[in-house]
Amino acid sequence: MAKEKTKALSLSRAEAAKMLLKSVIWAFALFGLLFIVLLMVLAGFLRADIGTAAPLPEKAVLRIDFDHAPAEVKPDSLMTDFYGGQASFFELLQVLAAAAVDEQVKVVVGEVGVSDLSLAQIQELREAVRYLRAAGKKAYLFSDGFGAFGGGTGEYYLASAFDEIILQPGSDVGITGISIEMPFVRQLLDKAGIMPAFYARHEYKSAFASFTEKTMPPLLRQELDRLGGDLFAQMTGDIARDRKIEPQLLRKLIDKAPIDAEQALKEGLVDKLEYREELLARLEKEYDAVRFDWLDYLAFLRPIGKGAPVVAVMTIEGEIAEGDSMLPSLEGESVVGADSFIEGLEDIAEIKNLRALVLRIDSPGGSYAAADAMRQALAEFKRKTNVPVVVSMSSYAASGGYFVALPADKILAQPASLTASIGVLGGKPVLAGLWNKLGVKWDGAYFGKNAGILSINRAFTPQEEKVFNRSLDNVYRDFTAKVAAARHIKLKDLDQLARGRVFTGRQAAANGLVDGLGGYNTALTTAAQLAGIDIRQPVRVEVFPRPKTMQEKIAELMNATPLAAAQKLKMQIGLDKDTFGVLKRLKYDAVMPPMEITY
Repeated sequence: MAKEKTKALSLSRAEAAKMLLKSVIWAFALFGLLFIVLLMVLAGFLRADIGTAAPLPEKAVLRIDFDHAPAEVKPDSLMTDFYGGQASFFELLQVLAAAAVDEQVKVVVGEVGVSDLSLAQIQELREAVRYLRAAGKKAYLFSDGFGAFGGGTGEYYLASAFDEIILQPGSDVGITGISIEMPFVRQLLDKAGIMPAFYARHEYKSAFASFTEKTMPPLLRQELDRLGGDLFAQMTGDIARDRKIEPQLLRKLIDKAPIDAEQALKEGLVDKLEYREELLARLEKEYDAVRFDWLDYLAFLRPIGKGAPVVAVMTIEGEIAEGDSMLPSLEGESVVGADSFIEGLEDIAEIKNLRALVLRIDSPGGSYAAADAMRQALAEFKRKTNVPVVVSMSSYAASGGYFVALPADKILAQPASLTASIGVLGGKPVLAGLWNKLGVKWDGAYFGKNAGILSINRAFTPQEEKVFNRSLDNVYRDFTAKVAAARHIKLKDLDQLARGRVFTGRQAAANGLVDGLGGYNTALTTAAQLAGIDIRQPVRVEVFPRPKTMQEKIAELMNATPLAAAQKLKMQIGLDKDTFGVLKRLKYDAVMPPMEITY
């Protein structure tokens, strides 16, 4: 008996030792995390004291690296504070606009090779470069090679707006065109025993086709041909005009690409073969100027005084969902939270001298309920403040993203923005076949005919399927009715534009789904006009979301560890974030198809 007591005592001591060891490890981990936070805070204070790395020279060669394209929403966390050098796409446009009228900026040199800029963003930057040139500034674009052997069409599209294109010797121009691809994993799901039970309204609402079909359906192929054809026509038309190349010759060059540097010079695709340092040294000598980075230049831009009329700029970026917004630094993709959006509108409504709101949308859609709540909040904001609202579409404002825009006085898009996708879908993956393969049997008790409708362990019953599809009909009816009312389109006519169809901004404008074409600058000008602001009067722009407080950033960092662990788990079980995002609870989604567009 004594031996048994001794053994039990030793076990309890062992358990206690383990608990103590775990406590020590967690304590060190916590102190380590707090130490890192303190270092970041200290680094932020030091950076604030030091200021910009170099003073603005009297004569500057302004350098802009388009390969590291800024996000629509400015990254705002302790990590970005620590590393510095973060900006938003709007701030990049502000830099180009300021440089156009700044006598200290003598010349602008852009650099691009492989960039993740969207076609809509490229079009907006092209507008900014044209304005810069119209103001009398020379603009050069250097590339060490457009794309990685191929896929450089978008980068060259941006370059074609500059005065001169300089290409590094020995590289090439990868203007290979546009491709649109989608994965179809139905066969894989069948092998795994997973049945996709998804339904859509209507035939062009194809976000779940990747899971329900084995190959691309004819209607979806028809839609992608229409969509891609218009994007390709926009790009080639602009390039041919700007480079003064016959459209037929340009098409032949695209079909021959990638094109080596010597041939690109001969065909007029580029103006000079030169290395980066040779170009910069030549321009420094020619303009008697010093090279200066655009992020440093941004620090010298000063806002208009507080007494001026205010135009608020609010950006929403990412998939629409309930709750709070999340930036990509935490989960790898941005999430637009309806709660955060509504809180942001409330903050904007409190601004003194508020005269207008420009809402920038860069979202493929998401939760229908969240998008509807955001739409209603924007309508209520207009009613309470009585200020005009102008929407500026970025890369896409589709499905739920388009829904949010409806209350605006004016909706503007870039020609290459992807929009509309007016429709709804929903359903669930059924894992019954998978459980059978694994030897797992699910059973249960249900109280109510539709009590098991949310279960992914069995298929819909005929009754549940009928109920769910009736709900989809109701949601689609609500969506189309609100679009028809907002856009002053007869419901019968709207149905021909809806049913899940995706349009480019140019196509949407032709069909009355948006009011015009243009980017930030057009939206700001339009907002000022609607607000009755004299064009000669200075306007103060206030950007939202506002920067986070230090407390918010620390809380965000503390929560980052479990999120990172979740991401690792997804990778370990073989599901990427897009696939995993579909395997969620039953709900109604208003989201565009998961297309991968390469250009």
